[in-house]
Amino acid sequence: MTLLEKLAILADGAKYDACCASCGSTRSNQKGIGANSVAGICHTWTPDGRCVSLLKILLSNDCVYNCKYCFNRLENDHQRATFLPEEIGRLTIEFYKRNYIEGLFLSSAVVKNPDYTMKQFYHRERKVIITQPIPLPRENTRENCRYPCPLLV
Repeated sequence: MTLLEKLAILADGAKYDACCASCGSTRSNQKGIGANSVAGICHTWTPDGRCVSLLKILLSNDCVYNCKYCFNRLENDHQRATFLPEEIGRLTIEFYKRNYIEGLFLSSAVVKNPDYTMKQFYHRERKVIITQPIPLPRENTRENCRYPCPLLV
């Protein structure tokens, strides 16, 4: 699977994490400016009111859990993909250099187990900007796959 195919799948899968001000909104503008429904980019605001564009993607949508509420659950039949940490780093830096984004919001399904997944977030150079903690599962509860609030690291 190519990097662009992974990006399309994992950016689209990230839309289910309602985290940023533009998440879940479908405001659009005929000329393209002001549209915020494009998968992969979300907007948030700094304390001083400045709008910040974030690359919003999943590390993986290949989850080992079967949370009934979650789109990425084990039994859901959809295309699976997982980024390598190096691919996320390359994408983020290239988008940043082109001034498309100012940061990264990275979330994930649970790959193998929660510890393994968190280690992928902090792989090598530890340059991930925003992550979410991956909790231990509780059968059929909202806490199974991800917490909704990001942590700045």
